[in-house]
Amino acid sequence: MTLPFPRLAKSRQTTLWCLLLANGFLIALMLALSRTVTAQGMPAVTYAYWQTLIAGLLLLARTRSLRSMIRTPLIMYFLISGLAGIAIPNVTAFYLVTRLGTGFTGIMYALPPIFTFLMAAALGLEKSNWRRLAGLSIAVLACAWIIIQRHAEMGQSPGHWYALGLLIPVVLSVGNIYRSVAWPGTTSPMTLAAGTLLACALLLGVFAQITNTPLLSGDFSPHLMKVVLLQGLLTALAYLCSFEIQKRATPVFYSQLGTVAALFGLIIGIVGFGEQYPASIWLGVLAVVIGLRISNRARGKAGPQSSHS
Repeated sequence: MTLPFPRLAKSRQTTLWCLLLANGFLIALMLALSRTVTAQGMPAVTYAYWQTLIAGLLLLARTRSLRSMIRTPLIMYFLISGLAGIAIPNVTAFYLVTRLGTGFTGIMYALPPIFTFLMAAALGLEKSNWRRLAGLSIAVLACAWIIIQRHAEMGQSPGHWYALGLLIPVVLSVGNIYRSVAWPGTTSPMTLAAGTLLACALLLGVFAQITNTPLLSGDFSPHLMKVVLLQGLLTALAYLCSFEIQKRATPVFYSQLGTVAALFGLIIGIVGFGEQYPASIWLGVLAVVIGLRISNRARGKAGPQSSHS
């Protein structure tokens, strides 16, 4: 009678890692597409608006639960989650990707684990674990090393753009913690993803009006709009995976999504945009993988746990 339990735990952990890898790839691909579109003149805010609106409507059509979403606690959850988890980091990333490349921008998504772990430990969501902290620290320091190497290669880029990039991991860490603490227990991940994306689109639409950023323009070619539609579909899939992971795992496990996205971002940068990285950066990538390996082994054989499961 004891045999099924280890198998169940292993199967559950495998499912989580498959979701994490798929989600990381989708995020990296989304950043690559955003580079193509924003380089052709579409403002980052406009792109993020249509991305989240299309994705939110696709998931809403699938859930058919608009009435159940219109409740004050859920609306607040959607607004805060959309602002911290999507609007601020994505607009920042879309703005930076044409200036600093997909590799560097993707790496910014790799930094939240250490901040998320410290916040979660302080709130009692994670047990203090020095081995886990050491593994995450190795991964983050390796990411910092990669950033330094990229900065040396891109010395013509103003330093304040790199500083702006740090806004991405800080805000994402806050969003990771908030979604776990405030998770509406009886609401499905698809409904939460749809509501969060639509709330984000609303916030971005208001911001676009305040800043006089056009949401529609005759300068946007049909090809550009096809890419936006594709981005909306990818975003729907990415955030559905995202909320499935957060339902099943701790915020610290979920925060590793950014590191996976960063590694895929480097690969896409090479294959899709001809970016080249020296051996020192690949040594940094190896150190990131080793750090994450140490961190996840520190959780023990039971695998990631979550109070939402």
